[in-house]
Amino acid sequence: MHKEELVVLHLTLFQVKRFLEGAGVANGHFREYDKLGVNPVHIHKSKADHKRAILMLCKGISDVFKDKSAEDLLKNPKIREVLELLPPEIKAH
Repeated sequence: MHKEELVVLHLTLFQVKRFLEGAGVANGHFREYDKLGVNPVHIHKSKADHKRAILMLCKGISDVFKDKSAEDLLKNPKIREVLELLPPEIKAH
């Protein structure tokens, strides 16, 4: 994967992180990522740094879903708001 593609993936996962934190369902799940000090806007950082950040974001996102039940997540108003924007064919799954 090219560095530019890694930065785009990093940015996408970073936005998921911000959404989960804004919804109040992430409680310390991203501490390791935050400590790393590599954000998507840090395009001068190495490819390896962005890969490490991506892995930490994936772990944090995974931990949120591991720690929260689907029912709890679906009760969250911010998550429900986003789900309402999805097309019906996606909601059915």
